[in-house]
Order: sequence, then C-alpha cells, then structure tokens
Amino acid sequence: MNYIASITSQGQLTIPKPIRDKYSLHNRAKAIIKDTGTIIEIRPLPHRDILSLMGILHDNPVVKANRGKPSQQIIDEESAAFEKAITDNVVKEMGLPPRKK
Repeated sequence: MNYIASITSQGQLTIPKPIRDKYSLHNRAKAIIKDTGTIIEIRPLPHRDILSLMGILHDNPVVKANRGKPSQQIIDEESAAFEKAITDNVVKEMGLPPRKK
C-alpha cells in the first residue's frame, strides 16, 4: 500500500499510523535511513540498542579475571596464551615430546 507523507520545515516526516503500528514505531523509536542513489529506504531499527547490552558481561569469568588490568597487559597475556596453544597443538600433531616449561 502507498501513502503520501509531508515533510515539515524542520525536515520531519510523519510516518502514517498504519505503518507505525505494523512496524512498532512508537515514541522515541529509531529507524535507519538509506540513500540507495535512486530511492530512500527507511527501515525500523530493532528496539534493542547498545544500552540494552549493558551488564551482559558482568558475570563473565574472563571479564572478571581481567577487570582492572591495563589493556596492553591483557593483550600480551592473551597473545602469549594463543602462541602457547598453537605451539602445543603443533608439537602434539607432530608426535614430538611436550616442551619443557
């Protein structure tokens, strides 16, 4: 179905009520506007925004173990663990004796 919408002097566009209802576009809802070069696409942005993710890692054991550490220290530790895992895997696949610690 097609609708005609007017644009205000402030550049605001009123989305017709049936479309707002269909896509759950209510007060403070967000939409993605894409210029394809020939048409303008308006797509509803899912309600889950970045703020809804706040706290999801709060009880994560990796996050807890690294809380308070400088970023570079975490990177260095993770890089060393990754290199060790790769080396151990190669040694195991080649049938070599485990390396000494």
